[in-house]
Amino acid sequence: GLRRLRRALRDLASLREGEPGDRLLVRALNDPRELVLIHPKVRAPAERVGRLIRLAREVAGHGGDAESVLWTVWQESGLADRLMEQSVGGGARGAAADRDLDAVVAMFDMAARFTDRLPHAGPELFLDDLASQEIPGDSLAERSPDGEAVRILTAHRSKGLEWDVVIVSGVQEGVWPDLRLRGSLLGSEELIESATAAPEDDEVRAASLAAKLMEEERRLFYVAVTRARHRLIVTAVGGEDTEERPSRFLRELLPDAAEHAQLDERTRWLSLRALVADLRSAVTDPGTDPQLRRSAAGHLARLARSGVQGADPGSWYALTGLSHDGPAFAEDEQLVLSPSQVETFEKCGLRWLLAACVGAEDGGAGEYATMGKVIHAVAELVGTDEGATDDDIAKRLDEIWDDLDFRSVWYSDKQRDQAEKMVNKFLAWHNRPEARDVVSVEESFALDLGRVVIRGRVDRAERDDQGRAWIVDIKTSSTHVREDDLARHPQLGVYQLAVMLGAFADKGLIEPGGAELIQVGKGAYTARVRIQTQGPPSADEDPEWPRKLVDRVAEGMASPVFEAKRDDHCRTCPVQSSCPAHENGGQVT
Repeated sequence: GLRRLRRALRDLASLREGEPGDRLLVRALNDPRELVLIHPKVRAPAERVGRLIRLAREVAGHGGDAESVLWTVWQESGLADRLMEQSVGGGARGAAADRDLDAVVAMFDMAARFTDRLPHAGPELFLDDLASQEIPGDSLAERSPDGEAVRILTAHRSKGLEWDVVIVSGVQEGVWPDLRLRGSLLGSEELIESATAAPEDDEVRAASLAAKLMEEERRLFYVAVTRARHRLIVTAVGGEDTEERPSRFLRELLPDAAEHAQLDERTRWLSLRALVADLRSAVTDPGTDPQLRRSAAGHLARLARSGVQGADPGSWYALTGLSHDGPAFAEDEQLVLSPSQVETFEKCGLRWLLAACVGAEDGGAGEYATMGKVIHAVAELVGTDEGATDDDIAKRLDEIWDDLDFRSVWYSDKQRDQAEKMVNKFLAWHNRPEARDVVSVEESFALDLGRVVIRGRVDRAERDDQGRAWIVDIKTSSTHVREDDLARHPQLGVYQLAVMLGAFADKGLIEPGGAELIQVGKGAYTARVRIQTQGPPSADEDPEWPRKLVDRVAEGMASPVFEAKRDDHCRTCPVQSSCPAHENGGQVT
């Protein structure tokens, strides 16, 4: 919002004898009268920021310190509720909101420490202190843990301390003892060794040094294992299927311990979900010892009474009955399809059901969706305005870009360069000598086929020299359609069916001449677009294939069974964890 305002103020500066736009921005934030000539939508962010600045001045003028000024501005801004709502929502926006909240908490923590250190210093001094920091300041002093806590520290740091329970983890050969040569920068230890020891060859000196390192490592291990008052736990891994070996110190601590060690299944229980999974596995396995199964069932019952998710057998898959054994949609319910949904269902019926109907796929997120909006907006401009210049296109791109949030300047610049490359590829294709006549851009259509209604929007509808319709779909994704699949590509086929059924009759387009995918993203060539053409249905051995495709998809959607299909698209499928045909969805088979 402030970027749009700065651009508007730069335009206004040209009318004020060249007064710098940035100076106008500062004045506008301090005096709302400077915004009279600015459009209300553009000046709204400045008015909000200016109101917060005036509020901060009022609090500071009444003797408020940095912490109170910040708190007042934070409450008045209303950001707390919005960021909390985004954080709870999860996803990319939730992660960004979490980072923003962490930054706010860190700023308040810094203001609190500053106020405690300099109670009479004003907010201006806090701002100077904040701006002068190259690395955020924090206390380096040791602080004891508050209340009961688990301390994680090295063996060196544990010297002189004791605990009831001590765990020494990772006692592996090569890690403990660590016999790598080490010392100070100038090697003073070796100089002392050479000056005080008797003359000897290099092999003897190396053996002597290795022996000293071994003794030092053994003493350090002794320090670690003697920190426990009541219980000591030492962990190591090894076996025939790994190169890892327990340390020789483990054998010195407890001879033959490694030979009699067995895998402790309880080490997997790092969460309640893992514990519930192990208990369920034991209960449902007929080969498990009956006493163990009864014990596991008792633990599951106790967890179920406490409300632990997944512990109650009433929620287990295959033990619950079907909620409804009929079709997913009522017989009198009209099915509204888009061309892209027809394509999705043709690839995998289960993915369509979970993504389109259950909402398992976030269709509005992702950089390709964002890029698609940008390129389609530019395509709409050049398709509707034959006199659009490069400046008009650049201005339109600027307007769109200001409304996008890429969370960082460097990534925004990177995406902007990518968008300009896509736009240049599209413009080169649009201005080609053999270009067809553009009849319509971003044209919506709806076809009522009884039980099925097809609604969609075509990027471009064009007319060739024979008066036939050509439907153009612009793609910004990183993948392109295989040539073998183009002849009966579902989405292009539905577009051509719409032409045959009169969706564009008012434009004089009643006969399809073909359809094209115009690849401008990473699925294109390096310096130009990739054009993938589908011939008209009349050129196919079965001219009625688009209509049969729609009927087949509609029948499948009305069925009580939705088939999961394995293909190349499974790699990027958003519902893998709920698919019985995918290894990530094994729990639903």
